[in-house]
Amino acid sequence: MKLNLPQKLQSLKIVSAVSNFLEKPDLNNVYGVGASLQGSEMSRQMGRHLIDNPRFRALVEEKWRPPVVQLGELLAMPQGSLGHSYAQQLSSQGLDPASTFDHSEINSSASYIKHRLRETHDIIHVLTGFGVDAAGEMGVQAFGLAQNRHPIAVLLILGSLLKAIQEDIDLTPILRAISKGFQLGMSAQTAVAFKMEEGWERPIEDWREVIGLPRNP
Repeated sequence: MKLNLPQKLQSLKIVSAVSNFLEKPDLNNVYGVGASLQGSEMSRQMGRHLIDNPRFRALVEEKWRPPVVQLGELLAMPQGSLGHSYAQQLSSQGLDPASTFDHSEINSSASYIKHRLRETHDIIHVLTGFGVDAAGEMGVQAFGLAQNRHPIAVLLILGSLLKAIQEDIDLTPILRAISKGFQLGMSAQTAVAFKMEEGWERPIEDWREVIGLPRNP
């Protein structure tokens, strides 16, 4: 039997990271699952899918980075703006914009994608209307799978469903969120390809219209 040691080791890392997420489903462990997938064929497939999107490819070629912004600046923006709504969500979790950034070097399209998905995660929560509870997180993961083909979504959705079944938790809100996330993701334009951070002061409903999301989802 042929033994592919690097692949086996990566599989163990993935299993460990998913286990940590199921034990404590916080943002750090979501990032941990993402890190375990780096360099895998699944991640390369996601990369090819995103680079095929002309708007996203332009971001990569431009090496565009979002402007630095402070939590106080966002909270001072008008009610109903993307920036204010985003800041409120971060504040409710005890976070600030700096916590959403990966400060590692960007030296390839793969590393750019990793940064872009991390820094837009909470923005997607706001745009789609999904909360930060377990069901809301799975809704965002389903949205990301439909739009970006991110393998992390498959792992987290499957893991969360198994955990709910094992612990006899009502699956209904989770399944509804997953279904809604898929539907929103398939019908909208690729959200992470937009320079949303250059339009923090724009009403969130304007951004939803631009991307193709329903008003008040």
